Amino acid sequence: MKKICKRLFTLTLALLMLLPAMSQIATAANNVNLPTIYVMGKYNPVYNKDETEVLYPLNPPIAETVKDNARSLYASYQLAHQTNSDAAWKKFADDIYNVIAPRYEPVMMDGNGNPRNGTHTLPLELPRNYAKERGTWFWLHDYQFTYDSRLDPYENARLLNIYINNVLAVTGQKQVNLIGRCLGSTVVSTYLTEYFKMNSQGKPIVNTCIFYAPAFNGVYMMDGFFSSDFDLDYNKIQTFLKQGYSDELGNFDTLRSVADALDKFSLWGWGVDSANDALQKSAKYLFPRLTLAIFGTWPGHWAMISKDAFQKALKTTLANNDENKAKYAGLIQKVTKYQDNVMAKFPQTLENCRQRGMRVAIFSKYNIPMIPLSPASDMQADGTVQLSTMSLGATAGVVGGTLTNAYINGLKDENMGAFVSESKNAGKNIYLDSKTNAAAIRRSNYLSKDNMVDASTCQYPDYTWFIKGCPHATYPKQIDDLFQTIFRSPTQYTVTSDPEYPQFLVFDKDAKTVSPVTGPDAGKKEEQTASSSFFKKIADWIIDFVNKIMKFFGM
Repeated sequence: MKKICKRLFTLTLALLMLLPAMSQIATAANNVNLPTIYVMGKYNPVYNKDETEVLYPLNPPIAETVKDNARSLYASYQLAHQTNSDAAWKKFADDIYNVIAPRYEPVMMDGNGNPRNGTHTLPLELPRNYAKERGTWFWLHDYQFTYDSRLDPYENARLLNIYINNVLAVTGQKQVNLIGRCLGSTVVSTYLTEYFKMNSQGKPIVNTCIFYAPAFNGVYMMDGFFSSDFDLDYNKIQTFLKQGYSDELGNFDTLRSVADALDKFSLWGWGVDSANDALQKSAKYLFPRLTLAIFGTWPGHWAMISKDAFQKALKTTLANNDENKAKYAGLIQKVTKYQDNVMAKFPQTLENCRQRGMRVAIFSKYNIPMIPLSPASDMQADGTVQLSTMSLGATAGVVGGTLTNAYINGLKDENMGAFVSESKNAGKNIYLDSKTNAAAIRRSNYLSKDNMVDASTCQYPDYTWFIKGCPHATYPKQIDDLFQTIFRSPTQYTVTSDPEYPQFLVFDKDAKTVSPVTGPDAGKKEEQTASSSFFKKIADWIIDFVNKIMKFFGM
């Protein structure tokens, strides 16, 4: 009897020890099978009512239309430049508007921000149970939520909610994972604001939410367009050409070579000054109405205006006169609702979701300059969205530059390190909004090894990754692999969970891979890509030839 009791006790003890592990294994297995819904960032084609024509993206591209009218536009510019009269600059603006605006007219929305003339994107297909068909877990992009990017994020969030419910029904699962990318982050943000809820098991329907290059608080370039706030800056253009690499704008090699040649003869600066002069004098006549014609009636694009720029953008583009105020009253109401209820409150909304069990991961990018339409365009960014927005609060210097020595030395202060250690041991809440906390907790451990980014000021320093030198629209396959790992993790995944994917990564554009940032020179090769040999030789030959001519004449 004694032996039996002893064996029962041993068996019971073993089971008690195994239960937590079994629970973790079961949770991990369940996580593997959770469907992932990918809310895309790119635009989906807009069709006419009968679906006989794709209206957007434009075909041929708008650049072709401008090129076809280049001669007449240049003549209009020459007249404005020579006379320098308001009337001539207004005519130049009118000529540009009359070339560009008609191409976008078919996809404009009405005064309430709704589609006109039956324009629409193709409806989503009903989801299938891919895991059952394949006999394996879900792939990352099985369930791509496509949507009309023109629509109000509230409408797209409503459609996303329906889609998520359909996926749950067809798969028999109780939870999903979500990815929100760029513009898709505005849809996911609105979904979490309006539809976040718990399932019948007391768990959040969204198990893990990943944001990839998100636009949490707008996009700097959109602020400029909607506010007619432009100012070309020679130094920022030089930085842009030196370090720029964009998957959306194409290869810069040819442009760099031409700019180098022009710069040798001081023609580049003159060209920038002339362009800036034309921009300033024609902007007030051109951009408010051109922005309205292109995407100013799209609520989805208004969701990418920052809190700081929103009121100015509204007064500049939609509410700039009584006629527009009345005509676009419904649209103004929609875009203001998103600003007030989603964007302004989202940091707290996200924290509320996290407190209720939803896991979070944020992927930001840095050290790709933005299009230099303003002197402030040298802020750290991925070429499209600024770093501080994507990361919910990272601190950084200008693109290509490091944080100041004083700032870095402050992060590495020994007393600060001791305070961090004490705070961790005390189990204090590290995600408070207090400026004192933000300045004191988790500092030097979250400084990038290239001294460019301080992640400790993010809302979630443990759940926010940074990829250096990776343009906005680029999506390395390794990131997909990391996403899968994050989704399958039985617990909240952090920046210290895997040494292969630490908080700071650098993108190799040639190999299309990411690796840890190990020091100040990380990614230097990508930032200083040489001009293509063909065009560089042409540029060098032109420079050499002109130099010989100038030398011949004693100049």
